[in-house]
Amino acid sequence: MNTQRAKQTERHFSPTVTIRTRLGEALAQIEQRFLDGGTVLVAVLDVFGGLLTSLGGISDALREDEAAEATEELLSTAALIAALPAQQQDMRERFILIGDYGQALSNEVLAMEDTLRYLRTFAVTAKITGAGIADFAGFAEEIVERIQFATQEVKSFGERIRGLQALIDHARTGSDGLTRHDHAIPAIVEDLGRNANAIKNQRDSLAQLAAQVTGLATKVQNRLASTLSSLQIGDVTRQRLEHCQTALDIAEAHLATSAAHDLSTEDRERVILLVTQLVRDQLIAMSEEFRTECATIVRNLGAFSNDVTVLMDLQNSMLPTAGETTTRSAMGLVRESLETARTLVDGIEQSAGEAQRLSASVGGMVKDLVESVETIQIVRTDIQYMALNTNLRCSKLGEESRAINVVTNELRTFSARLDDVTDRALGHLRLLDEQAVGLSKSETGESGEGDPDLVARIEIALAHVTQAGDVLDGKLDDLQDKGQEIAIKVAKATAGLNFHEELTVILGDCVSLAAEAILAEPTCDGLEPLLSGISAEIFRTYTMKSERDIHCAIFGTAGAEAGEMQAPQAHHMTDDELFDDALF
Repeated sequence: MNTQRAKQTERHFSPTVTIRTRLGEALAQIEQRFLDGGTVLVAVLDVFGGLLTSLGGISDALREDEAAEATEELLSTAALIAALPAQQQDMRERFILIGDYGQALSNEVLAMEDTLRYLRTFAVTAKITGAGIADFAGFAEEIVERIQFATQEVKSFGERIRGLQALIDHARTGSDGLTRHDHAIPAIVEDLGRNANAIKNQRDSLAQLAAQVTGLATKVQNRLASTLSSLQIGDVTRQRLEHCQTALDIAEAHLATSAAHDLSTEDRERVILLVTQLVRDQLIAMSEEFRTECATIVRNLGAFSNDVTVLMDLQNSMLPTAGETTTRSAMGLVRESLETARTLVDGIEQSAGEAQRLSASVGGMVKDLVESVETIQIVRTDIQYMALNTNLRCSKLGEESRAINVVTNELRTFSARLDDVTDRALGHLRLLDEQAVGLSKSETGESGEGDPDLVARIEIALAHVTQAGDVLDGKLDDLQDKGQEIAIKVAKATAGLNFHEELTVILGDCVSLAAEAILAEPTCDGLEPLLSGISAEIFRTYTMKSERDIHCAIFGTAGAEAGEMQAPQAHHMTDDELFDDALF
């Protein structure tokens, strides 16, 4: 009978059935909508974490100390390259001097050959003149042999001088070919210096931009976290919708008990109207709070979208512009300069190898030539002593040795000429050796200590710059990927800016339905015993003060006090709990 009366009451108040249906729709919508929104925003938050990690990687790749060290190394390499033309000019001048000394030695060879021809002539004359005198034949024969030996030594000396000249001419030809690089070196040095400074400028610029992007990204990340926290309105609204449903259920349950079987139809209607009034007022307050909070979320999402647009524009300024390849970046330009320098310096060092070989060869050749000259000087001394002895013997023999005495005097006179010739030859050899030693200094620098192989040094610098450029390009590519991912996810997040509109309509319908069901404001008169139990049980379901205030405005505080005694203490949620609760 009671169940039948409840059904009759429910049929009579069919708006509550419709309200229940709409409240169910609202619950289904709010759970799905806010859960989807929270999931999207969490995904964006994760991508922002990746963006900040990527920015940290770029900052690591742009360490100021490493950039300064790289710049200093490049400028040092440029200074070494800049010194090449002066070194090459010094080497060319030494080649000219070596060639001049070699030619002078050739002239001295001719002078020695002329002198030896005269000596050979006098020796033969002495041999003929003293043919009838005892012991003179052996003396003349010995002088001829010594002169012949000296002649062979001079001939060998002359051949080695010609070999030296051929080596000098060959190396000099290679040295002359180096002049074609002279005009290119200043441009390369200028490019290296300019581009080395460009690396530092690019590093400073990117570091500043990275700091700005990081600051803005952190700001957007904080706004995003705040928006996620604001999504708790979805959970709050869900709870309050459930409380409205529960209130109707509690009222109907009490009306179905034996304590209410004596109630008239009108009293039953009044109980339902009072609870419907409570639901209406709760829905009105809830709808207003929902609209306010959702408007805040929408504003935050709009501002969030604008911030992301600014962030993406700022981030894109760190990337190569349209149509620009990474090879045209500062590091790319340095790579190009180093590659050009490597090709040029490699060509210079290959050509200069002739100078090094000449320097090494000349030292040994000069030593042999000096020995040859010293041998010739010994022969000249032997001839002079032999001639002097002959003169002394002739003075004892008297008139018959006068002719031989004249010849031997000529031998002594012409052999003395070899002194001047050989002394000049030794002087030229000493100067030639000095220039050859100077060639090695031209290759290793004036200090003579020797710098590292310039090609190898450029190779090392090129490897470092290439590696640093590749790392930075990789980091910037990763940053670009993160930026595109953020743009996509933010577009998806902001595409649902109207997520609350349909829910607002549903809540509005529930308020209208509840308002239409209440033709006149019902009173509690005569229903206090039953309403006290209903009010207390409904009051215990509340979790917010605003719900209790609305409840007390309709049912008073009597039932509220009974319900409050049994209600669990309200738990004050921390920010982290609110953040987690926003995701349901």
